[in-house]
Amino acid sequence: MHLGLVDVCDGATKGAHHLRTMAVATEAAGFRSLWFPEHVVLFDEHHSEYPYAPAPGSDAPHRLEVGPDQGIFDPFLACAAAALHTTTLRVGTGVALVAARHPLVLAKELATLDHLSGGRFDLGVGVGWLREEFDALGIAFAERGRLTDECLEAVRALWTQRRPTYEGRHVRFGEVVSFPKPVQSPHPPILVGGESDAALRRAARLGDGWYGWNRTPEEARALIARLDELLAERGRSRRDVRVLLGLAHKGPLDALADYAAAVEAEGVDELTVAARIRPDGVEDRVAEIGAALGLRPPGDP
Repeated sequence: MHLGLVDVCDGATKGAHHLRTMAVATEAAGFRSLWFPEHVVLFDEHHSEYPYAPAPGSDAPHRLEVGPDQGIFDPFLACAAAALHTTTLRVGTGVALVAARHPLVLAKELATLDHLSGGRFDLGVGVGWLREEFDALGIAFAERGRLTDECLEAVRALWTQRRPTYEGRHVRFGEVVSFPKPVQSPHPPILVGGESDAALRRAARLGDGWYGWNRTPEEARALIARLDELLAERGRSRRDVRVLLGLAHKGPLDALADYAAAVEAEGVDELTVAARIRPDGVEDRVAEIGAALGLRPPGDP
């Protein structure tokens, strides 16, 4: 099982210097990947319910932990910066709100990012849960699933067709000239996030992988079994997709290895860990997390 880290760069305590340091330290510790989340805007108060428990199996209230003036770097620019300061580290979005962008713009941005990273970019996508954010963007919350589907279909066409054409309810274009194409063939992996049945169906239909978050090994087993059923309905199998699972870890590091072993046994291909990392101790903390997971820095005997 591959291992990665998730980090939120906020432009304040965790700015450009932190991002560079984090990327270099993540690669040096032997992790495969570094992932960046996305919110376009946040709110002091909102009525939308955050869909994830603070830890797998927790009964505590579901609450997005943000400060009063919390910022989040654009995930695509963060991926580009991290890639430009590393040589082997894969970078990805965990997850991006693709429905917030027009596919013609998105395809160009991400193909450029794939070039800048040397083909080390993974596109994690989600439909989003914060209704107030979509209201501010002028996007109908009820249509975000269909918009996401059309966006992914259109972007794939733009990446793989010489003169792409797409006709959907929300997205339409014909025989456009859209270059560059991505470095990766046929395109960067599309990893669909979310645990609802709609998200799993989207992963089975449109995804190169599925990305879950903060689930117990038992919950992961059930979700992966459902994904297998949906893949089979489309003539696909687990060989066609990657299974990623993210973990927001706040407890002792000695519990990480047991959790990793348990989810690997359930079929998870890559575990991405969001742990508390202070800006003034990045290298030591990342190395500590890697050691807890049994990683060795590249080149170590």
